[in-house]
Amino acid sequence: MNKLAIIADTTQDLTLEMGRRMNIEIVPYIVQMDDQVYRDQVDLTSQVFYQEMESARELLTAVPPVQDVMDCLAKVQEQGYDQALVITSSSKLTGMRQLYEILKSNGDTIPLTIFETDHIAIASGLFTLYAAELRNQGHSLNKIVAELERVHHQMRVFAVFRTLKYVIKGGRLNKYQSLLGTLLNINPLLTLKEGEITIVKKTRGRKRSYQLLKSTLQEQIRGHQKYIMALFGSANSQELKQLEADLDQEIQGASAYYVTDLTPVLGVHAGPLALGGAVMVLD
Repeated sequence: MNKLAIIADTTQDLTLEMGRRMNIEIVPYIVQMDDQVYRDQVDLTSQVFYQEMESARELLTAVPPVQDVMDCLAKVQEQGYDQALVITSSSKLTGMRQLYEILKSNGDTIPLTIFETDHIAIASGLFTLYAAELRNQGHSLNKIVAELERVHHQMRVFAVFRTLKYVIKGGRLNKYQSLLGTLLNINPLLTLKEGEITIVKKTRGRKRSYQLLKSTLQEQIRGHQKYIMALFGSANSQELKQLEADLDQEIQGASAYYVTDLTPVLGVHAGPLALGGAVMVLD
């Protein structure tokens, strides 16, 4: 029987601890704060990042060094794995899909199957966590990929960023660049559409944006019996705890539930005090 490794990265809002618990290899992205370069979640925790980000003059991110990725692939092969399912965030937002395609074409790695989620953050991470669960239940690679493809269009993610300064500066909302001055005064509801971040609805004030986020997540779940969900924040424990309390019924009905603090590579673009949730419908 083939032994399957599952490989992800920190743009999926997965911590190294989650990786150890679910037997997933997590490749850390690179985060640069001014002149200091860190490996996401290895040299720089979310807690420290959010404490220091606003004082940094420059915040940058980069894909992991090729050698780090090759070392990860060699590691799983040495551990006895004979194939790997590599799950990546949207190629419109990250460069991991392209990097793995190059390595795969060179042919000097463990056999790779690449699955691009068209999402980012925990919306992408839920595909990885679900794949690991299926693998741990004994399903084959082909069955896992088929199931991921089945639920691919049943993933929804929504978030509110308390400032759009970081996401626009990082080039993730380029089409709204000309509106930067007015957008900085609102808390729009954001989602991913065709692999890109887009505005669903504009709201003013934290209370209204919170209520819109909560009701939108509830709408995604209403009428479904089987789903996985996750909530996330960025140094925003107060609102995150409130959202958990307000969505307690939905959380209790989920097949699996996760809560995360955005990893630094995501925080570079989301900024502090972001809040959001993702739902993967399985039925």
